[in-house]
Amino acid sequence: MFEVSFRAQHDCPFVRFSAKHPEVRVVHWCSNKTDVLEVGFPDAETLDKMEPDLQELLSWGGGKILKKSFCGGDLQMVVKTCCCHKISPSIAGVVQEHSFLGIPPIIYRGGWEERRVIGLRESDYRKMFQDLSLMGKVEILQKKIVPETSIRDAFVISLSSVFLGLTEKQINSFLKALDYGYYDLPKKVTAEEIARKNGVPRTTYEEHMRKAESKILRAVAPYLRIYASRAPEPGVDPEHSRTLDPI
Repeated sequence: MFEVSFRAQHDCPFVRFSAKHPEVRVVHWCSNKTDVLEVGFPDAETLDKMEPDLQELLSWGGGKILKKSFCGGDLQMVVKTCCCHKISPSIAGVVQEHSFLGIPPIIYRGGWEERRVIGLRESDYRKMFQDLSLMGKVEILQKKIVPETSIRDAFVISLSSVFLGLTEKQINSFLKALDYGYYDLPKKVTAEEIARKNGVPRTTYEEHMRKAESKILRAVAPYLRIYASRAPEPGVDPEHSRTLDPI
């Protein structure tokens, strides 16, 4: 079993959008019914310039924006009605045809569509890239062996996608908060007490901890948005169909 990262240039509205706005990054999570798009841009001027084209892109797909928010400088949108089936031929179709499994998210930037997939056989690998090359330019970014014990991590949420941006100090600060009971209910310790136990200024410790919290939440947010868009009404247990006590 192996994982392949690649990028492709082909006739796709998302690719055309990213080619027109190379300074913008679009990260796309899809559940076949609901999409989450995270659009990263360097400044407000870029947002103003690309927003009409972004609206046109969404209207092409027939999607309805359920939620729109800004998170750490990125525009996040939950869009009802997946439009992937309207792209034909599609990268996703070729991937599935050759028995590969896609790992979300899809990234569009600089006129390229970037994907990660899992494959089982070398023969499928060769055939898939032969067919992809018929659609446009394709570049293989990385190919690596995937231990079977890690398949669950690969398909649920990649650990690197959640924790890659954390520094060692941020990770240690966050872990200390967990270990000392800072996140317990009720809270067992304050940030000032943790800082004092570890011989660092409270402001320094809190800065590392807050940055870790922010990065982790931002990485998990798109998955949470997909779940929330399909989750039952608050207070309803989907298994037993009974009202839960309020928290």
